[in-house]
Amino acid sequence: MAKFMLIKISLMAEITDADALREAALKKFDADDSTSDDYPDTADWHASEEGQEERRQVATQDVDALNQFVDPFKASGLLDGVPGVKAVILGSSVGELEGTTQDEARDAWAERKGITWWPEARDAELAREHREGIT
Repeated sequence: MAKFMLIKISLMAEITDADALREAALKKFDADDSTSDDYPDTADWHASEEGQEERRQVATQDVDALNQFVDPFKASGLLDGVPGVKAVILGSSVGELEGTTQDEARDAWAERKGITWWPEARDAELAREHREGIT
């Protein structure tokens, strides 16, 4: 009988140059072999209203641009060669975090995930006070 384990890996991307990200994403988008049921030919899909709208999103939205590079199949490669393990792809997502600094973005992530101990992880003095029963 198989046993399944959920492996959660979180990465935070700091976008340091949105223009460079969007330019690279557009190049990748234009090179992809995208199709749909209505447009089985790649050139037709890229020329379609659906393709053009998706291209506009990649050109103007950081999340859509970054999604061009997020590949859950590459992440599953972390388990390649592990004896007795087969990766099962569940998907991936990219979501924007509030904040303008890494600390603020990490705080937003912790709050979103309901991680209550996060402030102590960031603040050594707060962690010490908690351990010593001060707070």
